[in-house]
Amino acid sequence: MSAVHRSNGTATSRRNVSGVMRTACYVHCKRPRVLCDKCGTVQVNAPFERKNSRFTLLFEGYAMLLLQDIPRAGASHLLRCDEKSLAAILTYWVHDAVNRMDLSDTCSIAMDETTFRRGHKYVTVAVRRRVFDVEPGRDKTAAKNVGEKLERNGGNTKSVNSLTSDMSASYLSAVREVFPNAKQTIDKFHVKQVPLKALDTVRKDEQKESGRKKELFLCRKLFMVPQGRMTDKQRTMATELSKQYKKTGRAFRIVQSLDDFYASTSMDEAQTRLDKLCSWMRRCRLKPMKDAALTLRNHSKEIRNYFHTRLTNAICEGINAMIQAAKRKARGFHAFEGYAAMIYLVAGKLELDTPVLLWK
Repeated sequence: MSAVHRSNGTATSRRNVSGVMRTACYVHCKRPRVLCDKCGTVQVNAPFERKNSRFTLLFEGYAMLLLQDIPRAGASHLLRCDEKSLAAILTYWVHDAVNRMDLSDTCSIAMDETTFRRGHKYVTVAVRRRVFDVEPGRDKTAAKNVGEKLERNGGNTKSVNSLTSDMSASYLSAVREVFPNAKQTIDKFHVKQVPLKALDTVRKDEQKESGRKKELFLCRKLFMVPQGRMTDKQRTMATELSKQYKKTGRAFRIVQSLDDFYASTSMDEAQTRLDKLCSWMRRCRLKPMKDAALTLRNHSKEIRNYFHTRLTNAICEGINAMIQAAKRKARGFHAFEGYAAMIYLVAGKLELDTPVLLWK
């Protein structure tokens, strides 16, 4: 341990503490300078402050308590503190908790993307019962960074035996490289989106050719309702429209048959039903459906893995709703770091090391 000697000189510093009855409150103290054989002359930190912060620990704890429930602008108004300072407080304590996460028992991961800003800006969110990593972009680099984060926090990429994601080619290729023992499963929500988008394209094309364009337009959402969730009225209406508009009706029946595929009870049965579905889509004389069949066939292995793992991205979709709320709280966070901090705060189940408040 380096020797520390008292050095001449003190400096008076002021630290902001929680206001008392809406009245500003500051602590003034003199901090001595000491001479360290290793570091040279340094100034002693006060026991009630964090290094390089102009606020007391109590103030920062109260700020974090507010930021968990209200937007940053509201917390700034209540604390009479500028938003930039609150962002620095939030980022420090959140990343402190994230870096202390224990990921040693991680064996299953779900990865999904969510929008960050306008202009096709995305972030990648990695989940294992809670968000443990947020990376900028949705490319191969983001997936590799997830693996590096897992290793830094005590996990092992070779111990991950299952991973769910969407059909992004960058995700799938990175998973094979970073998580060599993971069985990749494409989430069935994203699988269903492929024929649904093809159905919507068929409907739009037939709508342009039809003399009654408004009818198909108003019923566009009806064709998106899963077969098991349709009411009797919706089912009757869909049947009538399928008879009137042949191409849309044909595409609609193909989409409905995807539910039969996911009702399979074994891998062999799932393989047979998927082959029949892709064959039907290729022979239906609808180009959007032919393209969708090619996509499903190219990812058939990852799609069928669902019947081994029975994993979906349902937890990601639930967390995504929390992230949308975080977006509203993150107004004013123009940088990725601030947005990521809010995602961790609302969906990371963090163990914050801030001072415990008596009224919490």
